[in-house]
Amino acid sequence: MLDLRTILIFVAAIVLCVVVGIAYYQLVVKERSGDKHAGAVNAAPDDNAPVRDKGAGAAFLRRLRTAVSRRGLSLVQPDPAKSPFAALIVGPYGITAVYAVDYCGTIYGSTDPEWVQMKDGVRRTFENPLRSAENARRQLREVINQGGFRPFLIDARVVLASGKAELAIPRSINYYTAKSFADYVMDSPDLGNDRKVDEEKLKAFLQEKFC
Repeated sequence: MLDLRTILIFVAAIVLCVVVGIAYYQLVVKERSGDKHAGAVNAAPDDNAPVRDKGAGAAFLRRLRTAVSRRGLSLVQPDPAKSPFAALIVGPYGITAVYAVDYCGTIYGSTDPEWVQMKDGVRRTFENPLRSAENARRQLREVINQGGFRPFLIDARVVLASGKAELAIPRSINYYTAKSFADYVMDSPDLGNDRKVDEEKLKAFLQEKFC
């Protein structure tokens, strides 16, 4: 027959196993089940990918659609498999390509090649979205040049779309939040310049190539 000390040791061992199992589930299994990947539309699905704020991208696009509509412009939403941009704003002035990043946690940004996300004590890095957006803008320009359009503005803007992110980024870095970008769309004179771009033709071209 087991004595009291043996029984207590046995019970403690069971409790320890349960605690370890719960901790493993929270830190590994649950995280891999879907609380990660995306951010910039084409973020790679690997174990080091930053954690995103679920639904932040959709909420941002709803706000963006409203602002674009009120400004009298057009919005094209590319297939993520065909373009890293979350949206392309089209108007008589040209195109504003929107590079959306919806990572949560604390985001540390600078002019360095990589930015950092800290969440739940885990440090992850990702490519500086300003560089990513500029590279994607150049690729977009190359595609549009194939359409025979007269030269016009093709701009790219980086938006940190998650309202849950804490941003540790200098003011000198050119980025937007979801709110400040919607305000930019509504108020910026840049989007009001009439460069005689055939908006409907350009929109149809973009939809053919990227949607």
